[in-house]
Amino acid sequence: MNEALPIAVLIPTWNSWEDTGLCLESIGRLDPAPARIMIVDNGSTDGTPDRITTHWPGVELLALDSNEGFSRAVNRGLRALLEEGEAPEAVFLLNNDVVLTPGVLGRLWTTLTADSAIAGVCPLITYVEPSNRVWYGGGAVSLWRGYIGHRYLRVPVERVPEGIVETDYVTGAAVLLRSEALRAVGGLDEVFLFYAEDADWSLRVRREGWRLLFDPGGRVAHRVSASMGGQFSRRKIFMKVRMMARFFRRHARFRDWLTVIPGLIFLTLPQVVTGLVRFRR
Repeated sequence: MNEALPIAVLIPTWNSWEDTGLCLESIGRLDPAPARIMIVDNGSTDGTPDRITTHWPGVELLALDSNEGFSRAVNRGLRALLEEGEAPEAVFLLNNDVVLTPGVLGRLWTTLTADSAIAGVCPLITYVEPSNRVWYGGGAVSLWRGYIGHRYLRVPVERVPEGIVETDYVTGAAVLLRSEALRAVGGLDEVFLFYAEDADWSLRVRREGWRLLFDPGGRVAHRVSASMGGQFSRRKIFMKVRMMARFFRRHARFRDWLTVIPGLIFLTLPQVVTGLVRFRR
């Protein structure tokens, strides 16, 4: 067993206790392990806080009275972790429905610390089922065509090239973030309740000169949108469209708006539909 890394794992939760338990079990198998684990519970009604206290006494729990949304829960946790005396050097932000491979944290830490200008590193993220299909293989943002998306979405894992590469944005589902960058740029913008908050943060941090990387050598699995009723739920689609509109209103320049609508109609929508059809087959 290697010495614990100066990293704090931060997990926002809202109900879905079974997923949270599986996530914590996978964190327990990490080698090297993190120094701390903190859960910020968004007013769960399924007994999540009590179960964490009973079954995981070593986990720090910040229990909120109500569901304040993903971004606010993350920021509450970041303030608690980074404003104290012995703050971690990095924060591993995770969704509660993610399952980790034992060596992923050490791999991401090695990549993050290779260059002081790196603000964040994401691993390769697959679906829990089918486990050989990619959910996140890096992120792409195109303001002129109105597009934010995951690279290699739903393609077989073996088609993802080896090697660490720059990414337009990191996903809040599983990302190791440098504490120094979080202090410099701040946390998530709370106007984005559930979606686009990670892309917004990524654009802000890159404009300040920081780097963001995707490292396919690290790997985790994600039960996508478990707290939102599934990846194709109407609630998820509604929230995503709403938050994406906020994102482009904030970041798109005047010249981008000249091409956003044609780009959505002729490029982005056909790409999304094609990917969904192939995935369902």
